Amino acid sequence: MFPQKGETVPKIRFKGFEGEWVITKAAEIFKTVNERNFSGLPVLSATQDKGMVTRESIGYNIFHDKANESTYKHIRPGQFVMHLRSFQGGFAHSAIEGICSPAYTIMEFKDKEVNHDLYWKYVLASKHFIKSLEMITYGIRDGRTISFDEFKEMVFLVPKVEEQQHIASYFTSLDKQIALQTQRLEKLRQIKAACLDKMFV
Repeated sequence: MFPQKGETVPKIRFKGFEGEWVITKAAEIFKTVNERNFSGLPVLSATQDKGMVTRESIGYNIFHDKANESTYKHIRPGQFVMHLRSFQGGFAHSAIEGICSPAYTIMEFKDKEVNHDLYWKYVLASKHFIKSLEMITYGIRDGRTISFDEFKEMVFLVPKVEEQQHIASYFTSLDKQIALQTQRLEKLRQIKAACLDKMFV
């Protein structure tokens, strides 16, 4: 579904798509944004598996001075966040609007017409991408975060937006199925526990 090293065409591909993927530097795809003074919006945190979420939703109610919220960075749906754990979980995609720590770096597409955020959500959280980050994160363990200046030199193979949308739809569908099966499994565990409690009184 993605081209192998040294190739520009994936071996496994959805029907109807052809042609080479384009070798593109991150600097040609992304730019940083730095909007502030959006006090009152929910405070978001980066997670490794759910992207950007509200602090409240994960029980992360760390105290912060609301007077400082004007310095927090504004995040819009479809943007991406570089955070302190990016070297472990990639960049966090945001599906919601909010504000976040000034320590985060916010990115968005230079051209939204040729880039699909849900496709890049999977690319920027993939094992391949995280492994690639190792090349530019040599200072992480000394407390230094990934910088956009380092990231922008990375190279990607990019399909046309229509193919991006198709790939994103496929992975989104898989995620929904996984979530559904996880819920069913948890329900079965609860039923089993209840039965055991009644059987061995």
